[in-house]
Amino acid sequence: MKCPKCNSPMDNKLIDGVDIDLCHNCAGIFLDDGEFQSFTGVDLATRTICLSRFIKVLSKLNERASIDDLTGVYTRKHYTEFINNVFENKQRAPITFISIDIDHFKSVNDTYGHDSGDIVLKEVAQRLKSALRVSRDEYIFRVGGEEFMAVLFNVNHEDSYNAAETLRKIVGTIPVILSDSTALDITISLGVALARSNDTPEMLYKRVDEFLYTAKETGRNQVIMETS
Repeated sequence: MKCPKCNSPMDNKLIDGVDIDLCHNCAGIFLDDGEFQSFTGVDLATRTICLSRFIKVLSKLNERASIDDLTGVYTRKHYTEFINNVFENKQRAPITFISIDIDHFKSVNDTYGHDSGDIVLKEVAQRLKSALRVSRDEYIFRVGGEEFMAVLFNVNHEDSYNAAETLRKIVGTIPVILSDSTALDITISLGVALARSNDTPEMLYKRVDEFLYTAKETGRNQVIMETS
């Protein structure tokens, strides 16, 4: 591949899961989706570094490494880093975990193919995002193949349950349309738990996962929450 800036050969590198192309002639950095391109910050005339440009490149690389390419929500890797940072803060706000699993997802892949499964994953993720105040203390992560985790802050027990019910309804009310116009009724099961004062991230994750398991084993398409 030739550099769009100076037409010199470029080297491809994989950095933190993000494909980038590097031009050693003009110091260009080009990300794999083509939507962003910048320079490392090196002024070729003076060989000085423009810090603002360099920080912009690093910020973009970090953003790309944190977002799941298929669904557009945060990755499992970012979830782990984010939650560990949250729990290190002793003055943290109240935290709610909502564990989410797409019901019978394997049968979607087996019956309609993995491309259709991808359509379902993307649509479910977008519906979950649309129901959350993602810019205001609510976050959604893809933590497994068809598994998601919503993290909410400053939400009480009742409102945590209501938030989970909203997620369940927004996914299950309208069928997902596949590329061949097939309409699939998709539902999700959810487990909900609020952090206790002595919880670690692992303890809270395990507890909410148990409620999710109960939701799936007792009929699916429902919310199971620990008692207050």
